[in-house]
Amino acid sequence: MDCETFITMYNEQHAQNGETWSVIEQRIFQMFRELFHCATIEEPPLGIGSCLSSRALYAADLILELNNNNEIQPKLLEVNFAPDCDRACASHPNFYNQVFNVLFRDLIDEQNVTDISV
Repeated sequence: MDCETFITMYNEQHAQNGETWSVIEQRIFQMFRELFHCATIEEPPLGIGSCLSSRALYAADLILELNNNNEIQPKLLEVNFAPDCDRACASHPNFYNQVFNVLFRDLIDEQNVTDISV
């Protein structure tokens, strides 16, 4: 299932509870902000070090769980430093071009890239 179909189906099933995909997406972004904040608090070897000329591509596996308040809560399962991007490339042929532009040229495509650092 592609992303657009998933989002449409999710919103059809959950919008009446006020839990549209955009709400869940913000929770996921917050989870990633917290993850990378915690991972960079300590210097190496305990944490991820700072290097202005370094770039990385990560992938994360997560699940969505219904919590005790009947809200969908993202749960992080794992983070991969060298992800398999075959599926991303199959559904988005310009995937690696966009990644390269963001990481090395500071060219951000607002339609496909979301800044979660704020």
